[in-house]
Amino acid sequence: MKKPNIFIFSGPGGAGKTTLVDKLFRKKPIRNAFVRGISFTTRKIRPGEKTGRDYFFINKEEFLKLKKKNFFLESEKVLSDYYGTPKYFFAVAKREKKDLILCIDVKGGMYLKENFKQGRAVTIFVSAPNEKELHARLKKRVEKPEMIKKRIKLSKKELQSSRYYDYVIINQDLHASSNILEAILLAEKFRRK
Repeated sequence: MKKPNIFIFSGPGGAGKTTLVDKLFRKKPIRNAFVRGISFTTRKIRPGEKTGRDYFFINKEEFLKLKKKNFFLESEKVLSDYYGTPKYFFAVAKREKKDLILCIDVKGGMYLKENFKQGRAVTIFVSAPNEKELHARLKKRVEKPEMIKKRIKLSKKELQSSRYYDYVIINQDLHASSNILEAILLAEKFRRK
């Protein structure tokens, strides 16, 4: 049986990764060829988010129990919260003979790039056009000011990681970025057939 490839979308908070993945999965060619992985997290749910659609929101104790049971393909602590990708979605992709798309943080993306042996990992870094725009997007989030400051500080570190990714997308225009990403995904997928 063909081993699924993993397409990893990473980048700083506010870059638009989740919005781009949402837009991609509205397209039939993407839905027909890919499974979307949904991460578990211990962070608080934001307005407009739904568990099972955006993330699986659980508490720290539950997360650490799952981690101990080897439930995750990868897991990382980012700022004060944990994030992890369940192995389940890889199994679904394999069963359905599709590839897997993950929207995960930079540390998790780098971990999978180096350690994923069951298939090939293709890494895509998504960024805002510039730091000023990225910071403006982060400030629009409904979070405490001290958390926004931490995310801005973290984003500076994460931006430096872009050079290790296979592709870098500057998400200035959502429609254009979505079309570029669709082209990358389909080209990479069919190049490996």
